[in-house]
Order: sequence, then structure tokens, then C-alpha cells
Amino acid sequence: MTKDLSTYVFLDGVFFKEEQLVKMAVNAGSFAVAEHYLCAYLAHGLLYGRQDVIDRVNEVRQQYQVLPFKKPENLTSGNRSEYDRGRMESVELKVRKAYGQMTKERRQETLRSCLQMLRMQSELFNHKNDWMGIMLVLRDRLDGSVNQNNFTDLARKITPEDWPDALHIGDHTTKNFSRLLEAGDRTEAYYDMDANPQARLCDKFWEIVIQAFLTENP
Repeated sequence: MTKDLSTYVFLDGVFFKEEQLVKMAVNAGSFAVAEHYLCAYLAHGLLYGRQDVIDRVNEVRQQYQVLPFKKPENLTSGNRSEYDRGRMESVELKVRKAYGQMTKERRQETLRSCLQMLRMQSELFNHKNDWMGIMLVLRDRLDGSVNQNNFTDLARKITPEDWPDALHIGDHTTKNFSRLLEAGDRTEAYYDMDANPQARLCDKFWEIVIQAFLTENP
């Protein structure tokens, strides 16, 4: 059964329940330590457009006698859809920035955590061909240099150690990509395709990637 990812906060390679993260901040003992947790929680709130997160963060800041954050006015304005569009554009830019600033090893470590969460959160990845969805998200959202020729090597580097053998990418897996897409979709970004067979997987994985990388650079 798919769980609600909005209740999990990514921090240091691990997804925490938000209640657990708040408790960790409250019990940190010093604001210098608590701030590490609160920044991750704020990034989580930005991703999901939740102003209640700002309230909860401010409660913890008050405990440490630190000035509260001011709520953005456009969170409560009537033009919410315009705000949401701008927020998601801003989020994608932040994710790309965080990805670009990481070392290759840190990127791979974070993507490995994202794949683990994908398997925990959903039943969408159950065949070798599902690597197509992962490649499309990386290519179209994070790194335009990712392609069918170099993805197999990358996939092997980000595969979690406990990944089922039947789901490891094969030497010829990427050769199926073009056959699985309609001719008109092959040059399109996955979110602009008319018939992306991996649409649900792409959306779920991108949601996980946003949270993971945004937390790295809130």
C-alpha cells in the first residue's frame, strides 16, 4: 500500500516521520543542533505548500528564544494556483542547484536513498523496464547529459545493496526504452508525453527526489 510521502521528511539520507523530526529538534539541547532538523522540516513545508510547518518550526524556535519566521503573504492570498505554479518552479530550480553542487558520490548516495524510498512507498517499480522511468526523471529534471548510452553504468552505481536481483538493470535494458515509447513521445520530456507508460512511477520518483535534494540545500 502506498503511504503518504508528505508525512516523511528527508534528512541525512533517511526519511523521518515529521513528528519524530520535531521531537528531535525539541530535544536537541541547543539551537545549533535543532536548526539542522528545522531546516529540513522547512524544506519539507516548502515542497508541500504547508504553512502549518512554519507555525510548528516557530514554536520550536520560541523554545530556544530565537525570533520566529514571518509567513509569506502569498500563502494566504486568494491567488493560490499562481502561487503553487511559482512555488514548483522555484522548487525545481533549488533541486537542480543542490544536485549541481554535490559531489558525484553524494549525488549517487542520495539517489540510492530515493530508490529505497520508492520501493518502500509504492509498488510501482516491479520490472527491469521500470528503470526507464528513473532515467527519464534524471534526464528531464536533473541532468541533461543522462542518456541511454550512459545510464546503465549510473543505474548500477545507485542501485541499493538490498535491491532484488530480478530488478537490477541488465546490459540490454536501455535498448527497450525506444520500443516502449510512442514515436511522437521519444523526443519529449516525460511530463510532456502523450502516452508515458511510466507516468505514475516518474511522478512518484520525482516527488521523492524533490524532497531528498531540497533538504540537502533548503
